[in-house]
Amino acid sequence: MREYDLEEILAEYAEENVETAQPEEEAVPPEEENAAAAEYPYEEETPAKENALPEESGEAFYDTDDAETAGETAEAPLEESDAQLTRVFKAPKPEKTESRQERRDAESRQAAAAETPEQKESKKKRRKKPKKESFGKKLGFGLLSLIFMAVSLGVLAWTLQNVHPDTSRTTESARSLGNTNLVSRLDTGLNNAKANALSDIAYIPKHYTIPEGETVAPRPQETSFGSVTPENAANVMDVIQLARDSGLLEGQDVIFNPNLNFEPSTNIQYYYDETILTIIWKELIDGNTVTCCEVKVADASQFRRKLVDDTFGSPRKLFATSIAASVNSVVAMNADFYMFRDFGIVVYDRELYRFSEDTYTGMYKKYNCTDTMFVTEEGDLIFWHRLQEATPDQMRAFIEENNILFSIAFGPILVEDGVLTPCDWYPAGEIDRGYSRAGIGQKDHLHYFYMSLNHSAYKEARWTVNTFGERMYERGLQQAYCLDGGQTSEIVWRGAPFNYIDFGGEREVSDIMYFATAIPDSGGTP
Repeated sequence: MREYDLEEILAEYAEENVETAQPEEEAVPPEEENAAAAEYPYEEETPAKENALPEESGEAFYDTDDAETAGETAEAPLEESDAQLTRVFKAPKPEKTESRQERRDAESRQAAAAETPEQKESKKKRRKKPKKESFGKKLGFGLLSLIFMAVSLGVLAWTLQNVHPDTSRTTESARSLGNTNLVSRLDTGLNNAKANALSDIAYIPKHYTIPEGETVAPRPQETSFGSVTPENAANVMDVIQLARDSGLLEGQDVIFNPNLNFEPSTNIQYYYDETILTIIWKELIDGNTVTCCEVKVADASQFRRKLVDDTFGSPRKLFATSIAASVNSVVAMNADFYMFRDFGIVVYDRELYRFSEDTYTGMYKKYNCTDTMFVTEEGDLIFWHRLQEATPDQMRAFIEENNILFSIAFGPILVEDGVLTPCDWYPAGEIDRGYSRAGIGQKDHLHYFYMSLNHSAYKEARWTVNTFGERMYERGLQQAYCLDGGQTSEIVWRGAPFNYIDFGGEREVSDIMYFATAIPDSGGTP
């Protein structure tokens, strides 16, 4: 039998293995391969694979140069040396060759180990990588985006649900209102700056205003309230003189007179700061206790209306004292209780909310069956007469041309342009019966008067509408208008009803009118 050179066979085997290796790996030298073959444990069977030696594929290895020997081998069992050689061919498993990347990594580690600390520090500074955002940070930004989208959708849904479908302020009108407020604030700011600069030379009154969009007025100053007994009514004239000296009264005469027939058990109350003068008292007229209130303000924005929830059509009702407290009024009074009836013209925040052309009774229509009082941007009272016709477009044009802020729909008109206007028939207010009455009037520019006749603890009120109109006219008013009466008639002063309420308790209502200070110490805008 032929003897085999083990080293030569292993070398050939290594060369064949190199040809089938991956491109990036290099063949291991035969010496290392021999060492690996000696150390690697023998296996009994090895799966056949491409380029393997014959023994690895399950065939016997024969020397083709010696036919005789081959024949003998086929007929006779292998001798011990041949079996040993066969196990040598089956056992070796090529060791994984070292890749170029691994050698490069090893060389890099050796070079890094040889570097000095200074070189390492220098390399760190040169090799700063951009900081990657962490997964937590990305997740945080994602959550914020989702929250913002949810809030935006919620605001949109709330707007669509709460904006009244009948009216919506156009972009142009909103822009016009914003420009008007901006110009007003600039003028006010310039005036107040001039007043501060020239304070040592001459007195220039500052001007304050409440922005039209504000739903709450500045809080009145406690030190500005005062009270005197009817016997000391003359002391109120000192307060009036302060208002005159400051320019608040604009040279106008006042309605209050210290010689009036005051109700003896109630003090005269007042409030004064440089933006508002309010005097409230009770007097006896025709044997009835009548509550009177005179108000002079510096700016038309101080004459305001408040609907419950600031929303037309809100189903909620509250006591007038609660509504007045929520807006920081100096003095407040009942309006028309618009949610108690469905006739008349309703304007709120310059928008037309109720103007129905449906028939009411006979020849009367809901929108014009009663007189309507409008309050303008300048603080003036103007009227729309019952049975006066108009289309919705004409009414909107009227609101825009006259700068109408809000309306009161009750009536009737008592005094117009200084002339008493008797009423023979009216669909609201039981005008021919002795009844509790309430009304508001305008004497001069930004100068107003409120009067209320109520039951008392010992006597019922006994005025018809025309009698009430005459008593208002006697105060020298240029305009006067009747408000909702009965238990609704109420004037709120310092958080409580100042007049006696019919049947001894407040009635919940949907709206009030009120006057407020504009001093910015608690939120106003100079």
